Amino acid sequence: MEGFVNVAAHLEEIDLYMPHFVFYRRGIRSPGIGVFGEYIGVEHNSKVTDCYCTACHERYEDDINSPKHYKHKKFGYCTHCRAPVEYRQMNYGRSTYYYTKNFAVFEGAGDRMHIECIKVSQKFEDEENELQPVLDWHTVTRYELEPGRATQYRLVWERPGYKWKPKKGKAIEPNFTLGCFGYGDRSYTLINHEAVSHSFLKYLFKDVENLPSLYIEWLCRYAEHHQLEYLMHGGLYQVAEQYVTKNLHGIRLNWRSNDLKKIVRLHKVEIEYLAKDDGLWYRDYIHWRKNTFEGKTPAETIKYYSKFRSSERYIKEVQEITNLTTKKIMDYTLKRRNSEGPAFFLICWRDYLRDCIELKYDMQSESVIMPKDLFTLHERTQHILEGIRDAHMNDELQKSDIKRKDLECVDMELGLALYLPRTVKDIAREGAELSHCVGGYADRHAKGKLTIMFLRTLRHPGKPYYTMEISNDLEIVQCRGYRNNLAHNPKPDTIIEFERRYTEYLAVVKENRRKAKEKEARKKRQQTKAKTKAKVKAA
Repeated sequence: MEGFVNVAAHLEEIDLYMPHFVFYRRGIRSPGIGVFGEYIGVEHNSKVTDCYCTACHERYEDDINSPKHYKHKKFGYCTHCRAPVEYRQMNYGRSTYYYTKNFAVFEGAGDRMHIECIKVSQKFEDEENELQPVLDWHTVTRYELEPGRATQYRLVWERPGYKWKPKKGKAIEPNFTLGCFGYGDRSYTLINHEAVSHSFLKYLFKDVENLPSLYIEWLCRYAEHHQLEYLMHGGLYQVAEQYVTKNLHGIRLNWRSNDLKKIVRLHKVEIEYLAKDDGLWYRDYIHWRKNTFEGKTPAETIKYYSKFRSSERYIKEVQEITNLTTKKIMDYTLKRRNSEGPAFFLICWRDYLRDCIELKYDMQSESVIMPKDLFTLHERTQHILEGIRDAHMNDELQKSDIKRKDLECVDMELGLALYLPRTVKDIAREGAELSHCVGGYADRHAKGKLTIMFLRTLRHPGKPYYTMEISNDLEIVQCRGYRNNLAHNPKPDTIIEFERRYTEYLAVVKENRRKAKEKEARKKRQQTKAKTKAKVKAA
């Protein structure tokens, strides 16, 4: 692989992309005394600056800008060649300077293209008076492209040293990262890129304004399959990009044909439809046609896909419940939907069918699974189920309230009373009137996982005032008023005092419950002991 790409011939172009500097010092250089000369006059009184530019390689005296214009590591322009540069003090800090940049160098024409990916480093020699940076490089990977083949080369150890060997598998984008740090550096600058326009690769990005990322991988895929340009220029740019980036997920393109319709396995009508979005939905459309619905004609497939492409999941869920055909589900949806669109209708239909199953309706009846007014029946089934669930929760509530009646109390001095909710709807109503989230605690309260208490004034016992949450450890978790006391309504002193007193009351309740539990346990032990004695006596 010697002489693969003559990188040295392109160093002048590479240098244009590397940082450039103007090294400066105050004073006037003595003429004819070497490159660096000597100072004439006192430095701080100088009105000119001695400069050297690494872009134009010229040594000059700047008598246009004041010496104060130059500051170390400040960015500006060379007054000689107008190149953008960084100002550096002469003979200062060059030994620690090191800069690297990635390049892809192209060489070739006709049916052969060579690419050499190199990492170039820019640094300075150790000599004090060396102002021109030195470029050094090493090759990361190489490519050889010709019609029908793209070969990537990598360095492999073979005695007596490293050799360039073809990489197994497909050629991929170069990675300039050294070592294994979990990331890849795939940025690079193109050098001698005009060589592509003189090779068999010239048609790929014809009339394309901006080159894509993974550019070399694009060229490799095009070298393998020249039909890639048919996708690019046939309105299916996104399909080509998904192929290059390996995002087609199991969909294979037919590279044996030069006919675009056969390559993507689509009808002309389908290509025209997908080309409106540059082929962005190609993969989704193929999966739809394969897994959801394929009409008798391409136009029929497109008709349903355009309306239901974001609703495939809901169609499957309805189908699992009803065993209806996909077409029948979609036709019913289009006929009965409202202005919200097909997806919203399918979600409502699915929820309605689940309600019907819970209510044990006849799921074989078409009038049940495909009603004329689905939205009205959905509201009805929800209302029925809500009543059933509330009744069940109220039963649970009554059973759990028997064990926590001792939490209710009245404080005549403060004029406040604390009592338990009577129904689940009372908790929801409390949250609505006080504009806080206690309504979401109804289910946990009914199951005894926590306790919700209503705090009322004795003057207005029916008006929501404050809501209290008590843990099963008999501790006050929170006590909130209207909008959680965030509506410029700080908690009054009477409520704070009630919380203090009620905390003491809860300690008494906790102690009484402990004693009652111990008494019950003692009673059970005595009963067990008595039964044991009776059995022994009988024996």
